[in-house]
Amino acid sequence: MRQGRSKVNLLFTAFWAKQIKNFTATGMLVGLGINKRLNMIRSFKTPFTRPQLGAYHQGVMGYHYRDVMCNKSPIDIALYLHLINAVKPGTFIEIGTKFGGSAMLFRDMARMCGLDTQIVSIDRAPPDSDDRFCGILFVQGDVMTLRQTFSDNDLFDLPRPWILSEDSAHTFAACMAVLGFGAAYLRAGEYLVVEDSVLAELDLADRYDGGPSRAIETYFGDNPGIYEIDKTYCDMFGVNATTNPNGYLRKV
Repeated sequence: MRQGRSKVNLLFTAFWAKQIKNFTATGMLVGLGINKRLNMIRSFKTPFTRPQLGAYHQGVMGYHYRDVMCNKSPIDIALYLHLINAVKPGTFIEIGTKFGGSAMLFRDMARMCGLDTQIVSIDRAPPDSDDRFCGILFVQGDVMTLRQTFSDNDLFDLPRPWILSEDSAHTFAACMAVLGFGAAYLRAGEYLVVEDSVLAELDLADRYDGGPSRAIETYFGDNPGIYEIDKTYCDMFGVNATTNPNGYLRKV
């Protein structure tokens, strides 16, 4: 009888040892087939108080660069400048052009760093180009059909490394589409910046079906090991002190 119990105990111990070994960093019990998300990603909370964040966001939404609407926060301008200088991208690809102010800003940042970076900005309705936008390629395309847009415009042949900035519709579906595109076409060490994941803390996420933060959390939960949150940027001025909390993603 004792021998039988001992054998059962050994089998039980071996079984759970295997489950612990299969417990991944994403919190999924692979061996048991349990797919429930358990603390998939750290908090998106910024260090700002709600009144501070509201005032900060108001300033961002009114910010112009060289007299063109840009909508970038001062902290993220500093972070992008650091990122461009560190990565030295062959191409910077912005998804969501609006009036072209941020594309102009990224072009000037690259020039400040002594880089000949190609700036590409994709939008369903690109702005009319003039001398202010010299060196920027505006491309008509849809965030939901990026692969087709890249193929139609020979963008897959653009110089590497890439930085990809998602600043289009901010909806859950749009952000998931870009996360999936980056997973397929970004190379290890290249970056995807998912903008405006602060919308949830501003109580605006419901307008976007959960928006960028829901998309990042969902994608990380369903696809572990594709991206890593680069805390060098997210936490440079304090934990998630950015309008893009958990949004500076490095392809693994």
